[in-house]
Amino acid sequence: MKKIIVLLSACLLISLMGYTQKITSEKVPAPVKQAFTKKFPGATDVKYEMEKKDYEINFKEKGVEMSANFDATGKWLETETEIKESDLPKEVSASVAKNFAGFKIAEVAKTETPDKGMIYEMDLKKDKEGFEVQFSPKGDILKKTPLKKEKEKDEKD
Repeated sequence: MKKIIVLLSACLLISLMGYTQKITSEKVPAPVKQAFTKKFPGATDVKYEMEKKDYEINFKEKGVEMSANFDATGKWLETETEIKESDLPKEVSASVAKNFAGFKIAEVAKTETPDKGMIYEMDLKKDKEGFEVQFSPKGDILKKTPLKKEKEKDEKD
């Protein structure tokens, strides 16, 4: 019985280490705060999280929910903006209709990175099947990941 309790405790501890941690502003390095303020001067409702070794900052800009990731030196890594399905480029909507007939869009966001530029990410679901799919602005499928595996990956990260 003791072995089971120790094993369960160890599993719980390991699983908790993979999640992002909310942190206070004081724990965010000055270069990260400076880079964020420079890139998003109109940000409101700012909240900080530690994600592995990078900093995720959740905020609103002009009422729109966004998040931006920076490394500890203040280098910008990514910005994700929640959008409505109706805000998708027509090429992306056409690609979804053609390649994922019958699937419903559960979540949609546009993501900008220094290396990939602008991409559109969405969760597509149909019955028990689901995918997280990334599209180029022209509607090309860049990446397709089964949702179940994506969630397992997030839990391991």
